[in-house]
Amino acid sequence: MKKTALILSLILLMTACKNDQTKTTKEPEKESVERKADHSKTEFVLFQSDFEPKITYQKLKGYLEEQGMYYPRIVDHKTAAKNAGVELKPIYLMVFGNPKQAAFLMQENPEVGMELPLKALIYQDNEKRTWVLYKKMDYLKDLYFVKDPNGVIEKMNKLQEGFKQAVINPIHNTQISDEEIQ
Repeated sequence: MKKTALILSLILLMTACKNDQTKTTKEPEKESVERKADHSKTEFVLFQSDFEPKITYQKLKGYLEEQGMYYPRIVDHKTAAKNAGVELKPIYLMVFGNPKQAAFLMQENPEVGMELPLKALIYQDNEKRTWVLYKKMDYLKDLYFVKDPNGVIEKMNKLQEGFKQAVINPIHNTQISDEEIQ
């Protein structure tokens, strides 16, 4: 009986030691953090283009290439929807950027990469008017806690402000004063 009790004790002791070893070699659990973003400072700019959506895209692409932007690509939501058997008016998402400039922001906080490259949406409404929509990039400072010492965000905003000049016929912006008419 003593032998059996001794053997059982040894087996229990060995099992306990084995369990301790597996606990110490087990990898620590990965940390997971959930954050809620405050998008109240996100400002959208919407304006009407003087051209149909495809021409608007071509003009914006040309403008972006002149400005040294890389990857002016398009996501054609209309064609994707058509391939899925759904009719959709023209909706194009332009994706573009400058990796060198964007890298400065991502050095400060890699999470800024969620917002980059930049995007602009070109779409047609029910009256066949073409619209361009983009986000001003100032919100990146608050949302991702970047200081932007290289002024990249200001450069992005200026670049996007140039969209209007690329797709609005200059004659629509010309105003003649009352004095010039007389």
